[in-house]
Amino acid sequence: MSGTLMNWTTIIFYIWTAGLVIGTLIPLVREQTYWLRAWTYARLQMLVMITVSTIILIVWLGLDSLGHKVALAALVFSSAICLYDIYPFTPLARKHVRSIKQGEPHKAVSMLIGNVLMDNDNYDAMIKKVQTHNPDIVFLVETNSDWSKALEPIAADYPYSHCLPLEDYNGMLFYSKFPILNMQERYLVQDHIPSLTLDLDVGEHEPLRFYGVHPRPPRPEDDTADLDKELLFVANEAGHHLSPVIVTGDLNDVGWSSTTRQFLRVSGLLDPRRGRGLYNSYNAKNPLVRWPLDHLFHSKHFALKKMKRLDASGSDHFPLLIELALLR
Repeated sequence: MSGTLMNWTTIIFYIWTAGLVIGTLIPLVREQTYWLRAWTYARLQMLVMITVSTIILIVWLGLDSLGHKVALAALVFSSAICLYDIYPFTPLARKHVRSIKQGEPHKAVSMLIGNVLMDNDNYDAMIKKVQTHNPDIVFLVETNSDWSKALEPIAADYPYSHCLPLEDYNGMLFYSKFPILNMQERYLVQDHIPSLTLDLDVGEHEPLRFYGVHPRPPRPEDDTADLDKELLFVANEAGHHLSPVIVTGDLNDVGWSSTTRQFLRVSGLLDPRRGRGLYNSYNAKNPLVRWPLDHLFHSKHFALKKMKRLDASGSDHFPLLIELALLR
């Protein structure tokens, strides 16, 4: 390789390395600008790019110069930051939620949650999922009147429901086998972004408080501060609730973000993903750009029986099937 080409290659590699380092550091700053907030999501993708760049540096460019050694140190530092965020969601980490023990007395509470993508018209696939897995609760977002009408065949199995079909990607459909004792349709931060708060009769236990939320993603027309405010409002309320609590939905945030970490600290709720896997739920249409945006957090009243990611069937989100054990 000629000296000129080698010099240009080195310069380009330094610029690339600087970009990776900056991209890694951005999520450490509590910045509300939407395009900066988006960097928080891509920890796994950043780790892959950093790893590939490190291999190129060591194998191809070498470590003879001081500049290359500094680049290596910067890449190693960046990879450590990414690993710090991702590690809690690997099977190597401590589980946030213990698995139910065989024979342990409990009440099973199963849920299917998902973002159907309003423009997706593969209604039969969702109906089949519900009928196949037969969950106790179904909570779907981005549902309009077409989705509400199309899902009428499952209504016979779910005598308790609340349907809020909207044509602006903010609709919600809630179906339950448990009686609804109290239901609130709330607009916690923005007057066009709904959430559902329900108390459910689960039998011998205290009523189950269920929060269904879907804050808007980081984008020019929606301030990311509103996303944080909505989640932390729910966290404060859930943290003062003594009976069993579940918070779920497409939160448009990842489990390692500063907002989600604060949500867990304030609410005292648990994340069943931790110690088990990422369960990336978005983007189902692009395997290179995937991260966990759909979540379920719950109080210490529960252990975990099962958690599974289902196929997307036309949506840009994978639905999640989660079965909890409400301890007696």
